[in-house]
Amino acid sequence: MKRNTTLIRLNLLFRGAGVLFNILAIVWIFLCLFAAFNDVSDEPSIVSLFSFSNFFAVLANVFFVFFWLLTRKKKLSIWSFIALLIAYPVVKSSFAINLFTAKQITKEEQSLKVISWNVHLFDLGEWTNNKQTKSKIIDFIEVQQPDILCLQEYYFDTKNPNEPFLEMLRTLGYSYFEFAEEGQYWKRFLNISAGPKDLITVGTAILSKFPLSKPEVLDVSSGNEFYKLLGVNLDLGEDKEVRLYTTHLQSVNFVGNEVEEAEDRAKKVSAKVDDVAKGILKKIIVSSSKRAEQANFIDSVMAKNILPTLFCGDFNDMPGSYVYRKIKGTMEDAFIKKGFGWGRTYRNIFPTIRIDYIFYDSDFFKCEAASAPNLSLSDHNPVIATFSLKNSAKHN
Repeated sequence: MKRNTTLIRLNLLFRGAGVLFNILAIVWIFLCLFAAFNDVSDEPSIVSLFSFSNFFAVLANVFFVFFWLLTRKKKLSIWSFIALLIAYPVVKSSFAINLFTAKQITKEEQSLKVISWNVHLFDLGEWTNNKQTKSKIIDFIEVQQPDILCLQEYYFDTKNPNEPFLEMLRTLGYSYFEFAEEGQYWKRFLNISAGPKDLITVGTAILSKFPLSKPEVLDVSSGNEFYKLLGVNLDLGEDKEVRLYTTHLQSVNFVGNEVEEAEDRAKKVSAKVDDVAKGILKKIIVSSSKRAEQANFIDSVMAKNILPTLFCGDFNDMPGSYVYRKIKGTMEDAFIKKGFGWGRTYRNIFPTIRIDYIFYDSDFFKCEAASAPNLSLSDHNPVIATFSLKNSAKHN
């Protein structure tokens, strides 16, 4: 009798713990959803941290759906199921599940292949401990043969923009080049083999096999000239023209005059956050606020664009975040549309970090394939997307 009573109590305790953790999982995913719609550009908030846990919040609720289905309390599975439906904007962007939808485009179909990649200065500091990394990046580009390259953390020798990469890339067919400068640095600070007066110019680049026109470089936030938005018109022929944008948004590791601005913004963070979040957490909160400001500016620029749009870049923010949602708008995420898995693009920290994207106008483009191959050539993996063009979409 005592044994039965003990088993009943253990069963009730186990069920009660399951209900409690299920409720916490639901609260968690709702906080992620709130973070996706919460504009922290004026007021840094600890809530923005939840955007970095979207994938795990979704996973926790999926677990509880199946967990309760395997027990006698099957009806309890409806809690997390409803939560997942309500939080669909967060759920949809967390994981790509396209197993059999990608295809190879035939030569007869008009197509466009795009690579967006933070190349980390082509391993100038030799962070990969491999002196061949630079040439391997070029080799990868040559094998892939994209029509468009959007490269973040690209650099050239200030005295000669053709060196060390542009002339090499032109031989691969990239006749058109546009660049948004983010700063100049002494090369010797990154590579001791460089000359004492070697200066490099760093920024975001677009290289194209198709003609580019109407370039525009914009500062993405007031009071900071480091982060840029680069926009160009891309002429695809047959009276088809699109607007291509690329950007590299606020990083967590502040540099230069960003430190003072970050300190001013950090003063807005409450004392409670100051007690709870130290060091890296506080940096993430402050940089999230800065990126929200940048996303709002980009959204205002995009609102004036009348052409079909391609948008590539390193957002330094997760799928389902406010920044992701604001910039994406009505565009489609190529990886979610045709990729598979969580699409890791940042190689450090967790394997679920996806912060690099290719967005596209689905009225003009049809995404045929997308991937984020795992390469140890940069601290980021490239994002690759291939598109066919819809015949009904014409130049506006």
